Amino acid sequence: MKLFKIQRTLLYALFPILIINCNNSKSSVNDEKTRAQNDSISILIKRSKNKKHPLQYRKNNLHKAYNFNKNQKNDSLKNKALLEISYIAYKLMDSSFFKKTNKEAYQLSYKLKDYFSIADTYWNNGLFFFKKEILDSAYTNYYKAFKLYEQLNQLKKSGIMLHNMAIIQNNIKDYTGSEILSFQAISKFNKEKHHINLYRCYNNLGIIYNNINEFEKAIKYHNIALKHLANVINKKTLQEGSLNNIGLVHQKKSKHNDAIKHFKQALKNTSLKKNNPNLYAKLIDNLAYSRLLNNDTVNIRQEFYKARRIRDSLKFISGVLISDLHLSEYYRYKKDTIKAIKYAKESLSLAKNVHNNRDHLAALKLLSEIDPKNATKHLTNYLSLSDSLHHNERKLRNKFARIRFETDEYIEEVNKQSSEKVMIATISFSTITILLLLYFVRHQRSKNRELQLETAQQHANENFYNLLLKQQSKLEEGRLNERLRISQELHDGVLGKIFATRMRLDFLDIKGTNEMQQKFQLYLEELQGIEKEIRVISHELKNELLSNKSDFIQIIEHLVMEQSALLNFRYQIEEKDNLDWNRITDVVKINCYRIIQEALQNINKHSKANNVSIQFSISNNILLLNIKDDGIGFDVKKHKTGIGLQNIADRVKKLNGTFVTTSNLGQGSLLRIHIPI
Repeated sequence: MKLFKIQRTLLYALFPILIINCNNSKSSVNDEKTRAQNDSISILIKRSKNKKHPLQYRKNNLHKAYNFNKNQKNDSLKNKALLEISYIAYKLMDSSFFKKTNKEAYQLSYKLKDYFSIADTYWNNGLFFFKKEILDSAYTNYYKAFKLYEQLNQLKKSGIMLHNMAIIQNNIKDYTGSEILSFQAISKFNKEKHHINLYRCYNNLGIIYNNINEFEKAIKYHNIALKHLANVINKKTLQEGSLNNIGLVHQKKSKHNDAIKHFKQALKNTSLKKNNPNLYAKLIDNLAYSRLLNNDTVNIRQEFYKARRIRDSLKFISGVLISDLHLSEYYRYKKDTIKAIKYAKESLSLAKNVHNNRDHLAALKLLSEIDPKNATKHLTNYLSLSDSLHHNERKLRNKFARIRFETDEYIEEVNKQSSEKVMIATISFSTITILLLLYFVRHQRSKNRELQLETAQQHANENFYNLLLKQQSKLEEGRLNERLRISQELHDGVLGKIFATRMRLDFLDIKGTNEMQQKFQLYLEELQGIEKEIRVISHELKNELLSNKSDFIQIIEHLVMEQSALLNFRYQIEEKDNLDWNRITDVVKINCYRIIQEALQNINKHSKANNVSIQFSISNNILLLNIKDDGIGFDVKKHKTGIGLQNIADRVKKLNGTFVTTSNLGQGSLLRIHIPI
């Protein structure tokens, strides 16, 4: 049966190879539309993250982004956007939308085999359940994310998951478990010095040791946390939070002066009230409470009420009930039993409403001390709740251990089941690789033959052009030599004979009438004029010889003239810097010819130019060739390099030169080519 499965899998794997030469890949459809939709999604997501906008407006934009993204093809870009939408939904407290989008992100990540994104969906779920105080579900998702990040060697993210689990274990009073996880996270963050995460871990250790009354260790780790925080650029109000935590350690040690010192130091931050009003209220309340414990009650009642008002305005119920507990203790200190009981009962009621078991116990304990009539009832409730909480915490600790075990067991089973798939995939991959190699070897041989033919053709063309240049050079040399010979013959031969004849005639004693003598003199002057004309012609022939252009430029002119006849564009060929073509090798000339030929073909095909300018110059042993047209131009950034431009680039590269294209829509094009000589 297994053999049949392997054969079937191999058949499926080989089938695409059998038809590889029968199908052509389809080009992507509506790329511009897809790009525009991606831009729209990013804009909508950006709006949903902007805290300056109203909450409902942000939610509406997030839903629009989701609808746009839903129509995209299932790829990594869609998945990335879906994950971001899911996380923002969590931040906006849109629970149902978060569940929906995060589930879809998980399914798409699984389909794409994107394990990194699968881990991110687990992380998002962990955050969601932790905020809902469903700690077992939060822990499960954090642990699953941790295992995946660990396999992907993502030290930072796996460390963050360990820290998140440590926070949960600290909340259920599993201090040993929280301590172990914190140190495991620290070992990961230390490798790359993630100071902000190291700060959080050491801060958690400080809180753990304060909870188990190891005060020296608590202060030690809070100070280490502050050292790491010093390396963080954007500290926000974390330093003030740490000072508050250190103050609470001193408060618990009954070192109230030290506690007051740290609370006051934190309150020196004048922006704290605006940037973190919750921490500001906490510091005011803790400072007043430490002063109360230190028997300093001057104006502390106003401070307690001030903190309570801020917490109430923030709708921070857990903070309000702590304020009520402290007010109750204040009024007990002032021996105002009625108000003390009133605030203790208010804190008890609030603790029940928000399921705050820690402060629920504190309120019952306080009532058992200040309400003698109901002391037994409060104490009984206290003991009952305490036993229940201890039992639940033990259950949760056991459940967390079971979660770790079952998750590891599940991963092991999945790995075991996938071993057969890996084997089949390996065989299929090996077979496909061999067949592809055979195909590519055959294809490469064919390609090599084509390249050899192209190379031979190129050599033939270059040899032909080289012969053409030499022939043109010989013809030009013969033509110029003939001009020189005619010039010398006129000057040294004909002109000398005419001069000698004129001089002999001038010495003749011609007798006759005056009219005859005048005609004779007139003929002598005409002969002198003929001498001057012949001398001028001789000099002009020599001057033309000296100023004659190179045969290479004539070949270029002939090439441009032929091309201009096709589309009737005007052209101009210009030489600067007294360019001596004899200094330039035939290889450079041949490639320049081909470059100009390729450029003119591009102009004829695409540019619709009316004027073309070709300019040669030389500077610091660099031949500069500029080819300019006034055609329709193109966008250099968006335009893909065609075969023509690629051929030019290849030729310039072979000559160790540089090639730059400048063009804008409606403004023509300019090719700048620099070739060392």
